[in-house]
Amino acid sequence: MPATLSILTDVFAREERAKAIGIWTGVGGLGIGVGPAIGGYLVDEFSWSAVFLMHVPIVLLALAGLYFLVPNSKDERERKLDVPGGLLATGGLLALGYGIIQGAEAGWASPQIIGAFVAAVALLAAFGIVELRTKEPMLPLRFFRQKDFTGGVLIVGLIFFALFVTFFFLTQFFQLVQGRSAFEAGLLIVIPATGMMTGAPIAGALVKRVGPRLLVLGAVTLMASGLLLFLRLEVDTSTLQIAISLFTFGLGIGLAMAPLTDTVMAAVPVNDAGVGSAANDVSRELGAALGIAIVGSLANGIYRNNLEDTLGGSVPESAVESAKEGIGIAVLGSEGLPADVAAQVISSANLAFVDAITVGFAVSIGVLVVAAIAALTLLPNKMRETQVEVDDFGAEDQPRIESPAPQAIPVPVSVDSSAVTVAPPVRQGWFH
Repeated sequence: MPATLSILTDVFAREERAKAIGIWTGVGGLGIGVGPAIGGYLVDEFSWSAVFLMHVPIVLLALAGLYFLVPNSKDERERKLDVPGGLLATGGLLALGYGIIQGAEAGWASPQIIGAFVAAVALLAAFGIVELRTKEPMLPLRFFRQKDFTGGVLIVGLIFFALFVTFFFLTQFFQLVQGRSAFEAGLLIVIPATGMMTGAPIAGALVKRVGPRLLVLGAVTLMASGLLLFLRLEVDTSTLQIAISLFTFGLGIGLAMAPLTDTVMAAVPVNDAGVGSAANDVSRELGAALGIAIVGSLANGIYRNNLEDTLGGSVPESAVESAKEGIGIAVLGSEGLPADVAAQVISSANLAFVDAITVGFAVSIGVLVVAAIAALTLLPNKMRETQVEVDDFGAEDQPRIESPAPQAIPVPVSVDSSAVTVAPPVRQGWFH
């Protein structure tokens, strides 16, 4: 994914790039919608493993496009891989994710969770030190001196935090609570994808007139409005209400991602487009992972507590413990129970799950409020008209070129009968 943005940065001039990134974002929305729909159909008609077969023609088509359509571009500088930085960043993020995901189950005060968080802090701190000291860092921290770069990367992560939490909960809600098929659930995901496909090209055209700050602020407000409608979610919520919420949410994503991506890519020199693109993508993935880990862990705890309160003492303890493993286990485990007990377990599990994910949506709204504050304080009023140059980061960041000490250039000496005349020496300076 980082390579795709690098190619756009290289191929399109600055004045055209916002529209190109808008189209790029819209096509991404198309994939988000089409993938679950086709995948759901394959699951329903064949099996879950058939989903992986649809990647084969997609990969072949991508390879053909790369060969025939996409120009080759690369940084002419000789760069080495930042292996220590890569290992430290990966280890730190893995430790952080493990601690968040396992915290509710193992206990937040347990040695393994405390150890995971201590390891995460230590590894990520070491990563920062390495990036400051190495000559060729994988993430040059000087880029964060640019407020628009920092703001763009931060807000992208916050948006994907809310995005993946929402999709993670809703795909389970559609199938396990409302009893829709995998294909029907996939079709519902087409709705926010349609919103993204609608908003992204519009944003690419509007960002020059409106500016990133106001455009992203309005987009985040739309996303939060869609999630506010989900706070009223119930087991039997109608498809129309769900569709309105999803389209509003998706439209906000489309309007936000194009100007944010363009802002990030314009805030790094062209030669470092790969770094800017990678930072943009890592922000997406990290936001998504932390969203599912943090809010998923919170919602899981609420779900388990709700089931304990509603089912404890009224149904066999084994049924309660099985249902507490997750909404999917509750549905499957109830099949072997007496009809009245099974109905009670499923009803309680559905209500507990809806209550839990509603809290998750509320948390996501809070995250989007933080994104709105970041947009107001960090994003520029106007889109950058020119790409950031290397010199914009200060001379101390650039390799020093030592010029040779000035030396006199020997010149011929002319001699006549009356005097010796020597031509004045010519100094060889830095610009010679």
